[in-house]
Amino acid sequence: MILKLFLSIALFISGGHIVSTNFKLHHYSDKDYKDIFYLKNNNSITKHCLRHSKSEDINKKTSYYNGERKTIYKVAKNEEKDSSVKTS
Repeated sequence: MILKLFLSIALFISGGHIVSTNFKLHHYSDKDYKDIFYLKNNNSITKHCLRHSKSEDINKKTSYYNGERKTIYKVAKNEEKDSSVKTS
């Protein structure tokens, strides 16, 4: 329940946008953003970016530095069209 609250707050603040490691802005639907939000560390998922109209691989990495938690999203173009594939 608390995690759903955090998801709602994050979605409200970001509007479904993610900034990738190369500082590009990507926009995803609410359902896709939820899947990305619940993605485990060092896993990737393929979703459709509404801003670029392309399927993209999103890799989530979480690191801890000086007691701070930092989540980084690496986004790469995907040639396949399936937007429901999860990899470990």
